[in-house]
Amino acid sequence: MKKKAIIILFEIILLMVLAAGICMVWTKEEPQYLVAWNQPAEIEPVSSELQECLGTRQVTITAVGDIMMHQWQITRGYDAATDTFDYADSLTYVEPYLSEADFTFGNLETTFAGRYKGSNSDILGYACYPMFNAPEVLGNNLQDVGVDMVATANNHSLDSGLQGVYSTLDYLDSIGMEHVGTARSQEEQQELCIIEVDGITFGFACYTYATNGLPVPSSAPYCVNTLEMYEDSKIEAMCENVRALDEAGVDVVMPIIHFGTEYREMPDSWQEMCIDKLFAAGADVIVGSHPHVVEPMEIREITNPDGTKKTGYVIYSLGNFISSQRYEAGVMKDIGLIMDMDFEKKGDTTQLVGWRFAPTYVYWKDDVIGVVPVIEAYENREKYSFLEDKDWVRIEDSYQKTIQTLTKVTDCPYEIVDYEYNFKISD
Repeated sequence: MKKKAIIILFEIILLMVLAAGICMVWTKEEPQYLVAWNQPAEIEPVSSELQECLGTRQVTITAVGDIMMHQWQITRGYDAATDTFDYADSLTYVEPYLSEADFTFGNLETTFAGRYKGSNSDILGYACYPMFNAPEVLGNNLQDVGVDMVATANNHSLDSGLQGVYSTLDYLDSIGMEHVGTARSQEEQQELCIIEVDGITFGFACYTYATNGLPVPSSAPYCVNTLEMYEDSKIEAMCENVRALDEAGVDVVMPIIHFGTEYREMPDSWQEMCIDKLFAAGADVIVGSHPHVVEPMEIREITNPDGTKKTGYVIYSLGNFISSQRYEAGVMKDIGLIMDMDFEKKGDTTQLVGWRFAPTYVYWKDDVIGVVPVIEAYENREKYSFLEDKDWVRIEDSYQKTIQTLTKVTDCPYEIVDYEYNFKISD
């Protein structure tokens, strides 16, 4: 009887399980799906690792023109309560244009010799024209907004003497900023300046047409890369530096040259001669400064020694990035350019695939002399409501004329994208 009872109990449990299963099938609901209409998927940027696996690298290099410090800037950045200097406010409105690049450089047209250590010390321990020596904190301010390297070979390199050349480089080293154009030894001068940025290598060579009549010390002929007013032997030395970079196998050879005629909006014959020789030596992109005004860009087809062809690019002058030079008699000394260059490397081939320019304007207020982007200000007046009527006249003038100057040599198609003149140089 006991065994029979157990069998009956087992059958009852089995029937209950089967019944429960049947109920679950009858009452089973369709699964619910959440559908989000018109919500595009967010695409993550391609990582550098994935780019490497795919064999493609992309890098943006940004350049600005002359970085100068006149007395009106020096005094505005001074805090008497702490006896310190700061110029961060001068760069507030262009910081996004500089920091978004992978690598940014400009022409440092002053020395960092130290307070009371320049050739003159009549402006709170510093000096400006004709012998520039600026507060060293300017280097930190530039670095804080994204500047990674400065060109130090220009006509003001020797303004604070040989020791000023050395002190400038020492200070730049102390804050970790790259530099090219001046040196503390023969060995340092002969070192090739090669910078790798996210898998693309850039070779920089930096030279100035002269040093304002200040002789390079015979004890330190290496201290400034100068062409000595375009001497043949000096030009050949510059070209040899460019050839060495090309032979070293860098992806992009980019000379930075301080040359031309001040306040002239078109290149002179000396500039044209130097450009011809630099391209023949292997330059890919040439960046010019010194005239203190914007000069044209140019796109050339270059025939290599082996008969192959490539495209060469040059901007003859980026104008003043920041200074106290103002508009005068039609000379646009208050206007400069921020230049963006997009490079793409596929396999062993590197090309400039994007070339953009954002014009800038230097405004004056009682407490700051600063830089604003022209096109952005022109199209967003409320954001820049602190500007005065005279500033808007200059901004409107630049908005109309800068692109005309840029395209006087090569009339390349362009469109305005993100407040920049975007030249259509590739498909």
